[in-house]
Amino acid sequence: MLRYRRYRVFLVFAVIAVFALYKFGSSSTSWKEQAARLSQAKANDEDPPRLNWQPRPQVAKETKKFEVEVPAAKTPQPKQTPPPIAPVSRPVEKKPTLSPKKPAAKPTPVGAGGVENDDATKPEFTPLAEGGQGALEVTPLPSISSVEPIHWKKLSEHFPVPSESLIKLPSGKPKPVPKIQFDFKKESPAQKQDRETKLHVIRDVFKRSWSGYKEHAWLQDELKPVSGESKNPFAGWGATLVDALDTLWIMDLKEEFAEAVEAVNKIDFTTTTRPDIPLFETTIRYLGGLVAAYDISGKKHKNLLDKAVELAEVLMSAFDTPNRMPETYYYWRPDFSSNAHRASNRVVLAEIGSLSVEFTRLAQLTGEDKYYDAVARITDLFDEFQNNTRLPGMWPTYLDASGCKMIEWTPEINKPLQKPLPGKDLDQELPAVADGPVVKQPEETAAATVTEELSPGGHKYVPLEKPEPFVLVPNGPNPTFKPPPPEEPLPMWLGDPGKGKIKGWDADSGLAKRQLDSDDANASPVEDSPTPIATETDAAAEPTETRPTCQEQGFASSSDYGSEEFTLGGMSDSTYEYLPKEYLLLGGLVEKYRDMYEKSMDVVKKHLLFRPMVPDENDILFSGKLMVPSLSAPSEKIGDLEAENAHLTCFAGGMFGMGAKLFDRPEDLDIAKKLTEGCIWSYNMTATGIMPEAFDAVACDSREHCSWNQTKYWETLDPRADARLEQYKDAMKTYKEQMSSASAWYEEELRAMATPPPTLEETAVGAVEARPTPTVVADLLDKRQLADLEDDVLEQQVTPLKESPAPEVSQDRESVMGGEAEEGEGPPTPVQSVAESPSPSRTLPAFPVIYTPKVPPTHEEYIKNRIQEERLPPGVTFIKARGYILRPEAIESVWYLYRITGDPYYRAAGWRMFEAVNEHTAALYGNSAIDDVTRTSPTLEDSMESFWLAETLKYFYLLFAEESVVSLDEWVLNTEAHPFRRPT
Repeated sequence: MLRYRRYRVFLVFAVIAVFALYKFGSSSTSWKEQAARLSQAKANDEDPPRLNWQPRPQVAKETKKFEVEVPAAKTPQPKQTPPPIAPVSRPVEKKPTLSPKKPAAKPTPVGAGGVENDDATKPEFTPLAEGGQGALEVTPLPSISSVEPIHWKKLSEHFPVPSESLIKLPSGKPKPVPKIQFDFKKESPAQKQDRETKLHVIRDVFKRSWSGYKEHAWLQDELKPVSGESKNPFAGWGATLVDALDTLWIMDLKEEFAEAVEAVNKIDFTTTTRPDIPLFETTIRYLGGLVAAYDISGKKHKNLLDKAVELAEVLMSAFDTPNRMPETYYYWRPDFSSNAHRASNRVVLAEIGSLSVEFTRLAQLTGEDKYYDAVARITDLFDEFQNNTRLPGMWPTYLDASGCKMIEWTPEINKPLQKPLPGKDLDQELPAVADGPVVKQPEETAAATVTEELSPGGHKYVPLEKPEPFVLVPNGPNPTFKPPPPEEPLPMWLGDPGKGKIKGWDADSGLAKRQLDSDDANASPVEDSPTPIATETDAAAEPTETRPTCQEQGFASSSDYGSEEFTLGGMSDSTYEYLPKEYLLLGGLVEKYRDMYEKSMDVVKKHLLFRPMVPDENDILFSGKLMVPSLSAPSEKIGDLEAENAHLTCFAGGMFGMGAKLFDRPEDLDIAKKLTEGCIWSYNMTATGIMPEAFDAVACDSREHCSWNQTKYWETLDPRADARLEQYKDAMKTYKEQMSSASAWYEEELRAMATPPPTLEETAVGAVEARPTPTVVADLLDKRQLADLEDDVLEQQVTPLKESPAPEVSQDRESVMGGEAEEGEGPPTPVQSVAESPSPSRTLPAFPVIYTPKVPPTHEEYIKNRIQEERLPPGVTFIKARGYILRPEAIESVWYLYRITGDPYYRAAGWRMFEAVNEHTAALYGNSAIDDVTRTSPTLEDSMESFWLAETLKYFYLLFAEESVVSLDEWVLNTEAHPFRRPT
């Protein structure tokens, strides 16, 4: 009998494969050669050569005629003329060609849809030409970019302010205010040369960034300076272009300025790919940039003011709310903006409190009081709310601007909405009522009760009786239970009905199924009635609709629970910054801005400013954040101070300095110097010479005396040193107990192994010599061999060893390799004979696995490791954000302090800051944000915010420009460093 062999099958397939390759591989030209000829012909515009295909052999055809009787085929049909073929607008080629249309180089935004698409194409076959060949052409589909974009429209306001109720701009001559800028003396020729050299270096850095933006991101929001791409985080209205307009003018780049002013005309503020408009960012960057460029260029470019008005009209629509507080994220599309809206009950303080300077200056330039009215109402609410916060004098980072205080809901019993049922009388008149239409009753049924009202079809409304609730009665017979007839199915329960039943169910008392078929003659009258309308009696039983009641209010806390944050940093900063600046811009005619500023700064000095503990004991100040709990939370102190210094808070030095001069607060000038010096120290402490976004330090108990205490610093870095040691001691105690228990168990197991095992008793059959089971390598044997081996073992166990013949030690090579023995070879023998089998041995017991507690690092080791791994500068306990995104706040205060004090120290400090920033942020097409200022070689983040050109480089440039350029006694700079001319 021939057995199946796997390797023989593989051999047969291999022979067939070799024969096929030999036969068909040399019969024609290879695929590579034919493809090469096709490519060569296409490159030379020649007819492609035909592939050398061999004709397929003829197939034998059926010789017998196939006949089928089809009556319809014999019936004569009139001839019909086919419809004319529409002429083809494009010529039909005789040769198969593919002519795809090249997509547009850049996608075009749809506008409101926010979708960018390339030109789409689809293949289309033309009719067959002469020779039977079809020409394949690609016809472009209509581009989505051709769809008309959605534009913002000026709609009638839901909550307009009458013209007589507008808060008008203050009129009259500005009050005299103290001089802010230092009275500088004439510089020496050497000082001038050094200053101008640095000035040119700063301008060259600006020009490189501007050229990169112009070449790779023109009219887009921002440039990606590493990759040379662009992005639009705002509304896609060219944020960098508008933001840098006044910087171009200040740096005397007049040609670039004129080109940018012309490009502003291409910006359409009535449409954007973004569904919402961020009010704060749009106001300080776009509106502020346009107004400042118009101001500083001598009001010669009227298109800048026109574009500012166009944008302002869009932004003013965000103020159309019941209390005229704006939506900080305005959804501008007409389908949504046409509805009435309220301001949010959780808005960021800076986003609603940093609009005054821009809208006030626009009102002064245009003479439109509505722009000032919009921000003056916000100021009034801030003034009212200032003394009613958890920290009187300051405002929390989040507040409720909705103007709606939710009071207890008053239940209102509303009549149910009665709707006519489908029928033939749906067009009858339905009188309107407060809560919905009701069905008009015929006169002859006027005296009918509510439940006897007629439906449009003329049927009476008969309410369905509510069934009793289903209650399952546990175990026990029910005398009222009657089982259904045998021919009907049982009810919905399973099992013995006597074990439980539905209370009140009677098989004879009603129908076994829902009566929904009106055709049944024996049906209940309810079946012929439409679904009844709920009556007043039924409505009283149903849950009644309740509506919230809104009570008008001003600003309020966004939440009564949890802590609130009070800070000069992010989400609050420019609200406080704009108080003295708005006072200046209004010529000192509105005294409330001074009062609000002084109240808030008194609270800041008392609760937020602290002196950090540093090794060199520098007399510097940081402004932290205070977390104030809810009024209901019991607390002995007003709040918890986080000893933080953030880059965004570094503007405070300049604000305190200006407020000190403006409002005659000389003690604040000393605070301004210490705050500015704190940010300079923060730049000098890192490996790159750049301050991180935010970090924590140790706050001193006193601002006057603060000596370096390394023990206190280490305790702040490692507050769990004692707890870690106690935890290790507890772990070691547990470890010793586990080891003692495991050792006892192990010794007991060893003693049990030393006891000899019981001997085998002789059986009645006779003494059988015990011998070990032969060792077999199972992986080398198949199932059949294992079965044969098992039989052999059983046979050997029954037969005495001395009577069994010595087995032959042999092994079938093919069986070991996975095959089968040849016919007549017999079963395979065990791999190892019985005589050679080793005697079994008992293994030692495994000792239980017990983990040894790891010895914790000492307090000193922990501190040194943490400082090294986190690269902590001395005095810093934690770095919250290690990056730098080209922020301007530190150099802003340095510039203010130089202009206010005239101290050349600030120029030297500013130059060190500039060199460090430019060295570590320089990219191929500009300057980029970096990821970690504590590394000597940080990674570029491929991001260049628009304020790099609008603020940071502008402040560096103004620091070394002549002091008359943008004098603090003539100009007011907004939070984006856009200068507005002060009234005279």
